[in-house]
Amino acid sequence: MELKKHSAKILLLLFMAGGAVSCSDNNDEKETPKGYPTTPFSKIELTQTIQPSDAQTVTAIQTYAYQSGRLSSYTSLQKYVAVEPVEMKSVTNVTYGDHQAMITDDSGTISTYVLNDKGYAISSTRKEMGGSLRTYTFSYLINSEGKHFLQNITETREDGEVFSSIDLDYSTYRALRITQKIGDSQQAYTATTQTGHEIKNISEIPCLFFEELYPMVLHPAALYGKLLGEPFETFITQIIPDGNTESKETINYTYSTNQTGIVTSCREVINSYGANYVRTVNYIIE
Repeated sequence: MELKKHSAKILLLLFMAGGAVSCSDNNDEKETPKGYPTTPFSKIELTQTIQPSDAQTVTAIQTYAYQSGRLSSYTSLQKYVAVEPVEMKSVTNVTYGDHQAMITDDSGTISTYVLNDKGYAISSTRKEMGGSLRTYTFSYLINSEGKHFLQNITETREDGEVFSSIDLDYSTYRALRITQKIGDSQQAYTATTQTGHEIKNISEIPCLFFEELYPMVLHPAALYGKLLGEPFETFITQIIPDGNTESKETINYTYSTNQTGIVTSCREVINSYGANYVRTVNYIIE
């Protein structure tokens, strides 16, 4: 994607850190303090209540733990009552090596990420307990501080066939374009911020919609660990899918923050065919 010089300074104003943008590493770029992307918190926890019409109400908790700014573990916990209280827990651990991060969960799935000199993933392999293998490649837009912002993720099956991808196009002011491909299907979305009332993402959390898109949904630890680039600079407040003429579908996000501006909750409202589907995700960030 070519960027015009006169728009380079405002191109990613709402979604990325400031500075001119390039599509390759520059050896003269300033390193981050530790030479890799870091998070200023020790914990990011998400809690939501899932209320399906035909099953028990489930409380889902995702906890990301950090040491020295790098993700060290990710815990997924689901709690519900079926006569007696039931808990289903999964723990994922992260270890780091030279230009490498290995993410292993307790089901036996191992994801190995190859990192560039800045600490961002350029490729990964995912080996599941059953032996199936998937590979991923990642590309980025890069600002003058060396921060990376994900531009593409592509998933390739073991037989060499490209199965899915997500592309992000930052070139339209105030309107991030997200294109998802799975097999022969394609769906595009426009993500925007609230005009004149943008909320700065000092919580450094990913957009809920984006993290739940396939194949991104298979990389939660890498996303929250910043292996897949930096989060958007401001919160996305609306998603509109292409081809919604009949359904009129929109997805709106409303955020609550504490006195220091750290997010405490996000309310998602999906309106489709005149009906609203609402959920709230609560955050503990410390």
